[in-house]
Amino acid sequence: MSSNRFERFRRSLTFRLSIWYAAVFSFSALILFVLIYMLLVGAMERKDREVIEAHLKECVALYENGGLPALEELVANRDDAQIPKVFFVRLTGPRRNVLLLSAPAGWGDFGPSDLVNNGNVSQLVWFQIPSDELHDFTIAAMPLADGSVLQVGRSTNNRKTLFDPFRRTFLIVMVPTFLLAILGGGFLAYRATKPVRDVVATARSIIDTGDFSARVSTSGSAMEFDELAQQFNRVLEKNQTLIVGMRAALDNVAHDLRTPLTRLRGTAELAVQSTTDPVACEALADCVEESDRVLTILTALMDIAEAEAGVVKLQLENTSVAGLLENAIDLYELAAEEKRIQMTTDYAGRCEAVVDPMRMRQVFANLLDNAIKYTPEEGNVHISCRAVDGQVIVWVKDSGIGIPSDEQPHIWERLYRGDKSRSQRGLGLGLSLVKAYVEAHHGDVSVESTPGNGSVVTVRIPQAA
Repeated sequence: MSSNRFERFRRSLTFRLSIWYAAVFSFSALILFVLIYMLLVGAMERKDREVIEAHLKECVALYENGGLPALEELVANRDDAQIPKVFFVRLTGPRRNVLLLSAPAGWGDFGPSDLVNNGNVSQLVWFQIPSDELHDFTIAAMPLADGSVLQVGRSTNNRKTLFDPFRRTFLIVMVPTFLLAILGGGFLAYRATKPVRDVVATARSIIDTGDFSARVSTSGSAMEFDELAQQFNRVLEKNQTLIVGMRAALDNVAHDLRTPLTRLRGTAELAVQSTTDPVACEALADCVEESDRVLTILTALMDIAEAEAGVVKLQLENTSVAGLLENAIDLYELAAEEKRIQMTTDYAGRCEAVVDPMRMRQVFANLLDNAIKYTPEEGNVHISCRAVDGQVIVWVKDSGIGIPSDEQPHIWERLYRGDKSRSQRGLGLGLSLVKAYVEAHHGDVSVESTPGNGSVVTVRIPQAA
């Protein structure tokens, strides 16, 4: 995938939706893991504390009812039982002297006498002391009515060590989960944006081919995108109706105007041949000339309208652009010689492109006509051509009167003529036709000019159709 295509894809709605789907899915999985992890840790901690707290309450009840002997008897009975000693029990008096101590195996290394000072114990409190990598000592301390403090504890599983496999498993599972989220998000986004792509494809097809009969396929559902496609089709139908009506009106106008103008021209020509009055002959000749002028304007306006509407029928074929330029130069060679204008060329390579030869020949002829018309005597016109990055670029440079900067944006408009060009014969349609035909080939045309230093017109045409 080229960098330009990747950049377009990165900015597309499908890509952004895919990323959002993947982000939401992955974030939801992360939140679910954290929630389950916290619930598991909390449940295990509650279970451990419930066991310790139950034994603590049993010891407190015996001590309050039977005193220290009852508590010693309970501890002695459990120490004499044929089961491993599980609970740690320590009773400290009001003076913090140890009255009773019973510790399971392994707690001796810990040093029960080094446990947290109980002087500030005013209610049931919990604390944990690490034992080794796998276990912790969990201890509950409760103050008694006589000022003593009873501590009961047991060895519990280390939470970090216990849940390390769970965390590692989550990290391992998250990688394929994220990839699955991207793929799933991409699939859903691709399906969701299909109506939008259909609308874009239809619009592009209409722009490229000028066929307004193209429509977006719809499923008939009430989904928002499907309704968008339906409304887009309605807009296309209205536009097609308007364009068909415009074409019909233009055809009728062209036919209705051409016929009387042609008849008027023929009548004037016959009258010129049959009269000997010089004044009448001059007037009739003017009628013939102006009839030709109006017919030319009408034809040019029709051609421009077709090209701008995208309905011009181009006969595309692989053509040498340099050859088309040579044909235009041959056509205007005599006009250049009359003004002693030197025309030079510079063609690099074959400069071939898929174009309509007749239309592009007219483009180059109009540009040369303007260059010669507005270049003073003994000036020069330089035509160059290059093939660059899939485009054929043509430059027409003259040493003429130039175009003021405020007029340059308007020279492509129909019937526009600048102040300096009004002294020259013309219709004001040549550059409009140039722009319309170049854009019909999906190219572009621009001008750079400084008054008194001539102009450079640049035409860019894609080499491929």
